[in-house]
Amino acid sequence: PRPIPPPPTTKRAMSGEFDVGSIFYSDQGRDGTQDSSNSPAQMRLIYKSFFREYRRGEVYVYRDMLRAAIGMKSYLLEVDIDHLMEFDDQTTNDLLSRPAFHLPLFEQAALEAAVGMSFIDEVAAEEEQIVIQVTLTSTKQPLSIREMISSQVSKVVTVPGILISASKVKAKATSVFAQCQTCTNVKQIPVRAGFAGAQLPRVCDKARQPGEPPCGLDPYQIMPEKCKYVDQQTWKLQEAPEAVPTGEMPRTVLMTVDRRLVDKASPGNRVTVTGILSVMSQGGDGKVAVRTSYLQVLGVRHGLESRTSEGESLTEFTQAEEEAFTEMARDPLLCDKLFKSVAPSIFGTDQDFIKKAIACLLFSGSRKDLGDGARLRGDINVLLLGDPSCGKSQFLKFVEKAAPVCVYTSGKGSSAAGLTATVTQDHSTREFYLEGGAMVIADGGVVCIDEFDKMREQDRVAIHEAMEQQTISIAKAGITARLPARCAVIAAANPVKGRYDTSLAFADNVDLSEPILSRFDCICVVKDEVNPIADERLAEFVVRSHKRSHPLADPDAEPDTAQADGVIDQTLLRKYIMYARTHTRPVLTDIDEGKIMQVYTELRRESTSGGVAVAVRHIESIIRMAEAAARMQLRDHVRHDDVDLAISVMLGSVINSQKYAVKRQMERKFSKYLVTAQDSNQLLEFQLRRLFGQAAELNALRKARIPVAVDVEDFENKAREVSVEDVAPFYASENFLGSGQAPGFRRSRDGGGRDVIVRSSDLAKYEAAVSAR
Repeated sequence: PRPIPPPPTTKRAMSGEFDVGSIFYSDQGRDGTQDSSNSPAQMRLIYKSFFREYRRGEVYVYRDMLRAAIGMKSYLLEVDIDHLMEFDDQTTNDLLSRPAFHLPLFEQAALEAAVGMSFIDEVAAEEEQIVIQVTLTSTKQPLSIREMISSQVSKVVTVPGILISASKVKAKATSVFAQCQTCTNVKQIPVRAGFAGAQLPRVCDKARQPGEPPCGLDPYQIMPEKCKYVDQQTWKLQEAPEAVPTGEMPRTVLMTVDRRLVDKASPGNRVTVTGILSVMSQGGDGKVAVRTSYLQVLGVRHGLESRTSEGESLTEFTQAEEEAFTEMARDPLLCDKLFKSVAPSIFGTDQDFIKKAIACLLFSGSRKDLGDGARLRGDINVLLLGDPSCGKSQFLKFVEKAAPVCVYTSGKGSSAAGLTATVTQDHSTREFYLEGGAMVIADGGVVCIDEFDKMREQDRVAIHEAMEQQTISIAKAGITARLPARCAVIAAANPVKGRYDTSLAFADNVDLSEPILSRFDCICVVKDEVNPIADERLAEFVVRSHKRSHPLADPDAEPDTAQADGVIDQTLLRKYIMYARTHTRPVLTDIDEGKIMQVYTELRRESTSGGVAVAVRHIESIIRMAEAAARMQLRDHVRHDDVDLAISVMLGSVINSQKYAVKRQMERKFSKYLVTAQDSNQLLEFQLRRLFGQAAELNALRKARIPVAVDVEDFENKAREVSVEDVAPFYASENFLGSGQAPGFRRSRDGGGRDVIVRSSDLAKYEAAVSAR
């Protein structure tokens, strides 16, 4: 019998030409169950369709991004995993679980899609050996470093954190060529990504002729000129300080970035990294089963989503939250509520200007670029100095909880390198690299330094540049770099003798140098003075606070007076601060420049009397605090009352640092600038009663029987004449509404529809007369 010839497709399938012409190849797995839809060719088709067809509305997102990447010759394409999930969820899930298989196909498909859409010529792409690097990013709920577990090895994860160190850029071989020194046989050895290396064969694998001697052991030598390389860099990512549980050490993870992702971030940057969780063998102890985890970075997105302890976002706001914040900003008493909400557990009227200074620090001013390379900081620095048992550390703890980004440290346990930056050496490679300190990690937030006076002088000098220029310059071990440190500083210190002595000058009470003191916008001197009435109220407040805070206390027996006093919930306050800092940028328009100049010149004249030295920086401090006051009410412009608030805080800082006799003298001299909201209300009430007197005389001349009324427009013009721009707080005060036996005023409308003000006792009679007309 004649033998049956084999099918004509067998030879072509085995030779690898299975996709030529009309002959198709079935990619069968070992168990015979693998689906052909997961073949490399099918995956490339899906990815090419994604690049060509995915769109948001009428915009083809990745078609435009691919054209721009090739036009600018950046050859970097950032793909959002959520977009790919919308396009094909099955392929995306397979990509997340098998990224090593899919990513080369993804990059091949990007180049094929660019050639197919005529963005680049195929011949030119082959000649230049162009490879389009596809990076992956994700906006889904990220994992923290301490949540990465062994079941996620070789899968795609998204991790947020702070980059604390970055190595130099090195060359990593992706394909190694080795030549046998005996027979000149050349062998190509592929190298896996990440920290994986290549192992040279111990024996030459060339086919031997009969009688040909072997080449011996270890005959191969690397040919560096033929190897293929890519750039590679090592990063170290650390948990954000606000995400570290109480009592725990912040955890770190090593990362490797390659090709066009190198130098995309520097130490101190807050990033969200998408990568493959991988493992490597570390050390030569022979423990094969023990591996150290690291990340092969696939994509980097600057910024991370800050969250509260309950998991609520601090950077993304819903429409309902934005409407609630806008409604809060319309409240005429919002500033008073914000001041009361600063450390509500601390009692005392002397702390009012301290709470105003801390509120300004939390909201901060606006950074400015002068155009010649110089920049003006917007962050406000505050120093709390004074007697023990006055709540200085408690203020710092409140700022740590209220600020969206904050690092808390103690002066005694902090060094210059720990606060700024240090150069460390890798034990394995002996390479030096930068590692950021507390002020670099707190970039965009606040640094709290307790026991500031206990720091060594050389350590305090190290933060001079960071407090004013908001950068940290390093020149060590051949590394010259400048790191960002755009953070506010709030520090607490004790006087030299333990208690503040009002009979001595300010310089004799502190052990801090003049350069460091001049960098604080506001120096708050806290004194524990004996006052029987205030002491009794303080004791009552402390006892009531302890009774209410006891875990077994009955909430109905001791009602919480915080909400009744208008104190804002701390979670809501933290979100409002974040919203105000990210959505408003107040500008100086119609402010009284003459008042600022006059205050500065008068303070300079009085600064020789032994108090806080006044410098040019204090003019910038007033402007920064005025911008912070405008930001509290979500305004994009600074008004006169914002400047008045900033001047009152500055004057309170300078006057309280003086000797007792000088303090009384300066209070009398600067009394015209220390106008509080209550003083403004009394002034407006006086003006309103004068207008009522004039209107009563006019009614008597006209012999009118209708009750006296004052036009609202006339009253607000009078308010502007006495430098009161915002009369809304007056309308909500007891001076206008009345209290107890004192009748107040009410707003109504006259016959022509204009807004008028009438006495509350005449309201019914006035409205009846208007209706009768």
